[in-house]
Amino acid sequence: MINRRDFIRLGAVSSLGLVIGIPKLGRAADAVSELHPLIRIGEDGVITLYAQNPEMGQGVKTALPMIIAEELDVGWDTVRVEQADWDPRLDNQFSGGSLSIRLNYAAMRQAGATARAMLLGAASHRLNAPATDLATRNGYVVDDATGTRLGYGELATKAASLPVPADPPLKSEDDFTLVGTSVPDVDLEPMLTGAQQYSFDLQLPGMLYAVVKRCPHGDGQPVSFDATAAKSVPGVVDFHMLKNVDHGGRIILPNCPNFVSGVAVLATSTWAALEGARKLEVEWQMPDDGDDIDELMQQFEQGLDDEALEVRRDGDAVAADTDIDVVYELPYLAHIPMEPMNCTARVDGDAAEVWAPTQNPPMAAEAVATVLRIPQDNVTIHVMRSGGAFGRRYYADFITDTVLLARQFRRPVKVVWPREDDVRHDYFRPGNVQRVRASVRDGRISDWHQKVVSHPREIYLERDGSPAEIYNFEFPAGFVANLLFEYVAVPARIPLGQWRATEHSGNVFVVSSAIDELAHAHGIDTLALWLALIGDEQYVQVREDFRFDASRLRRVVELAAGKSGWGTPLPEGRGRGIAASYNQGAWVAEVAEVTVDNNNVVVDRITCAVDCGRVINPQGARNQVEGGIVEGLSTALHGRITVRDGIVQESNFHDYRFCRMREIPEIDVYFADSADAPRGLGEGPLPPVAPAVTNAIFAATGKRVRELPIRLS
Repeated sequence: MINRRDFIRLGAVSSLGLVIGIPKLGRAADAVSELHPLIRIGEDGVITLYAQNPEMGQGVKTALPMIIAEELDVGWDTVRVEQADWDPRLDNQFSGGSLSIRLNYAAMRQAGATARAMLLGAASHRLNAPATDLATRNGYVVDDATGTRLGYGELATKAASLPVPADPPLKSEDDFTLVGTSVPDVDLEPMLTGAQQYSFDLQLPGMLYAVVKRCPHGDGQPVSFDATAAKSVPGVVDFHMLKNVDHGGRIILPNCPNFVSGVAVLATSTWAALEGARKLEVEWQMPDDGDDIDELMQQFEQGLDDEALEVRRDGDAVAADTDIDVVYELPYLAHIPMEPMNCTARVDGDAAEVWAPTQNPPMAAEAVATVLRIPQDNVTIHVMRSGGAFGRRYYADFITDTVLLARQFRRPVKVVWPREDDVRHDYFRPGNVQRVRASVRDGRISDWHQKVVSHPREIYLERDGSPAEIYNFEFPAGFVANLLFEYVAVPARIPLGQWRATEHSGNVFVVSSAIDELAHAHGIDTLALWLALIGDEQYVQVREDFRFDASRLRRVVELAAGKSGWGTPLPEGRGRGIAASYNQGAWVAEVAEVTVDNNNVVVDRITCAVDCGRVINPQGARNQVEGGIVEGLSTALHGRITVRDGIVQESNFHDYRFCRMREIPEIDVYFADSADAPRGLGEGPLPPVAPAVTNAIFAATGKRVRELPIRLS
């Protein structure tokens, strides 16, 4: 018997043929034991590529293997794609922050190039010809001098025995034939036919289904329970009390409970567990007090007059008499992915095996090891395709309670969350109140004072001196001569977490709205004020270690404006608004066109221009942009979480609404041509939506919207 590490060290010579992967980033590929398998080539010629980052609808299960296939020189129609499980030897194996492709583009290229070089080496041995005289084409090594063609499958075993090149030559990006072309999502067909397996579909022999009746207050604890009625439900087999305080409370992150305390109902089916949980009577120990959203927002507003943390100061003091002095209010927001939280786990002694739709396998493994008090090496995480995530599945609360139940009952357990729990026990985007005082001189913004008051998500004072709620490098820092950023933290217990574009989704609303207000205060076209603010220089040194490419922001602003017909007349009651941002690596500008009739807002069209560097899969990229716009519009029109006495009041799609089909506008997407390396895309298109729409409402009606969600009456 040999373990997996020994198997790889021995060269992975088996019926699989060639198994190749990438070294850990920053390390030389000087030993086979440092490799992780991402490419498998069978002797039968079957090529399997592994997507290392979790797929949640953003397209990385397709895009990452496309990069490998490009360098490996194989036809896309000849490969199979599978999702990689978590492996501690693989860096950056998470999906979040629009970083999957941005961090791993070079590594995926290297993986494909390494395998291709080894296949050429194997052919060189076979043909007794220098590898430099050989070429690869669509899964074959070709000797043009003799016309010989050798399939990758027949070379795989020999290739696996050769030394792994540390620095294989890469293709010229000018020679790419797959990257940059549109291909369907690799899971599209099974999703359309219903064959796609999500975590919800997974069944294991002897598995129990569990629903946890959770305390309405996230910090409450169960005291006792009466299961008399619940036991009468056919299929209900047992109960177990889960107390967060018994397992460390908030040991993963300060704003992220390991799980919400409650009583689990174990049953032989999902429906039995759900019905049993409905009939279970639980006595709760509730905290003495809890957050109230109205009181919290009042504290935020009062905080505008409090002493603040100075995040950044440039130039002279902002003038006391400014052209605008305005306050904006943004709500707390939930994620509400279509697939609610769920997880399946099996615990055997000091080993745990987990099947989860997680965005963050490393955090999941850490959390499992922590709550079970077992070595992290004994944790296996099978990464399942997620039915949406948007940041919610970045955390591990839906995994930790599952493994505790699996250990307790010594059987595989699947925990299923009702939609109501998914909404009420989310990790929310923080709400905030912001004040902007700003002025224009000589056609350009000269003064900018932005003060943010919020319940802090995380503060990174040790890292770069600024809080996450307003970083010291955020736009328009570096573009305005006299600038002051300030931050006031108001304590609260509402759990906070990653949310699509997180703080940028609020700050871009404030900045783009204030720019529009300044333009109208001076009778300047908003587009002209944007272009004057950006300027003509290619780069702006925002911070010593951050040089902002202003030319790319200018390009998307001009592109969106031009494609939208900016400046052309519109009928009465219609208006256009523009907004732009740089977020998670992408420069994005959007123009919204709206119709307002008797305070009823209809968003007719959104024109979006994006510079995200080289686009791997244009079809997938367009899907990402459209999805971000729809979610941004949904939150602008409807999104708000209400908390009373520490308990979230919303529970499902009826009271936490998402856009209906009839509310979706025409969406036009334009990608700026770029040969730059791929950059982030999943989050960038969301933040400009709300300000583009509210600025368009002002253009149509003269009514200024400074509070979200949008209310005109």
